[in-house]
Amino acid sequence: MKYTTKGSPYRPDQLYKTGYVNENKEEQRTVPVDAYEDLRFLHLSWDDIQLLAEEVAERIKASGYSPDVVVAVSRGGFDHARILCDQLEVRRLASVQIEFYAGVNETNEVPRIVYPLNADVSGLKVLVVDDVSDTGESWRAAKEHVEGLGASQVRVATLHVKPWTTFKPDYHAAETDAWIVYPWEPIEFMTSTAARLEKDGLDPQEIRKKLVELGFDPRVVDRRP
Repeated sequence: MKYTTKGSPYRPDQLYKTGYVNENKEEQRTVPVDAYEDLRFLHLSWDDIQLLAEEVAERIKASGYSPDVVVAVSRGGFDHARILCDQLEVRRLASVQIEFYAGVNETNEVPRIVYPLNADVSGLKVLVVDDVSDTGESWRAAKEHVEGLGASQVRVATLHVKPWTTFKPDYHAAETDAWIVYPWEPIEFMTSTAARLEKDGLDPQEIRKKLVELGFDPRVVDRRP
């Protein structure tokens, strides 16, 4: 499944699919993709996350992989890692925090493990979960970290991949070339985007208007710091 913004300028009525459609399931959802110059945003709801996580779970089941423990990469992997635990009937959920992105289109030089894995995974089959594989650098660091702690097998799962990623996860639900605004991070994205708009010369009223035009919920825009 792919989302794309290439070759087609943004229109207010432009919609792209999320969720999935196949011979056994007919669930289908659409969400808008919005653009501001070189920035493109794909806004997702909690319902979208549920559907995408269920798609990932189905692919994991179809592969025959049965993890002993799920490891959420903090912070983007927490919510759907819990959904995957439910879908896969895995009771053990651990976490590791890695920092790479400092903001929209801003990265640190290298991924940094802020908090190491908080569980003993020696001899266990592990499923590492995060939201997206973008550059692939954070994923590579996460997998190497878990493997280095003695896991017998490590597979990785994301909701999304970017077309240019250098790290292809074992499982994912969808591909997009847009910046993804997950429902757990609207303030974070708005803060970074507002800083960009301010740098471009927009005043506070213009920034608010542009954020709403870019698809951010007006109620959340008004609550941002």
